[in-house]
Amino acid sequence: MPSPSSTAPEGVTLVITERVRSSQVEPYEAWARGVHALLGQQPGFLGLHVLRDPSGPVPEYITLLRFASQEALDAWRTNPAYQAALRELPGFTASDVDYREARGLEAWFDLPGSLPAPPLWKNIVVGFVGVYPLILLFSYLCGFFTEGWPWWAAIIPSAFLATVFLNWPVLPLLSRLLRRWLYPAQRS
Repeated sequence: MPSPSSTAPEGVTLVITERVRSSQVEPYEAWARGVHALLGQQPGFLGLHVLRDPSGPVPEYITLLRFASQEALDAWRTNPAYQAALRELPGFTASDVDYREARGLEAWFDLPGSLPAPPLWKNIVVGFVGVYPLILLFSYLCGFFTEGWPWWAAIIPSAFLATVFLNWPVLPLLSRLLRRWLYPAQRS
């Protein structure tokens, strides 16, 4: 069972790594969809992303659950429906489940398990490659609506949209595309 941490600040991601027995992939995915439906009803839940790696001998699933606060994550951990679902999980998995809390962008770069985190400079390069085009795009698109606003206020819609798109579709995609560069020790 995941253990809470009192050190996580506002906004936290629960990173869950599960190695699923090959014979249990379909039942596990059906179980996971049920848990994800429960999450949609949880106050303070912001979103989720699932990374699936079927390439190894045992399929691995890395699920990132984003919560607005540590309190929201703690409430999810004690949710009776989630507790009941957790009791079913060992029937699908091939090893212990790894639970880890992450803050900010570290959830995308510091994958659990035996892989070391990429160097900070690589994280910065990937972040820049992701954020710069978003800033250009949203500054251009929002410029039509924010014309005449003070400069500091005109930036707000662009910054918000760039942050949203960076955290959900862009960084997961970039980390997948650049995985060999970010984690060269994993190359076979």
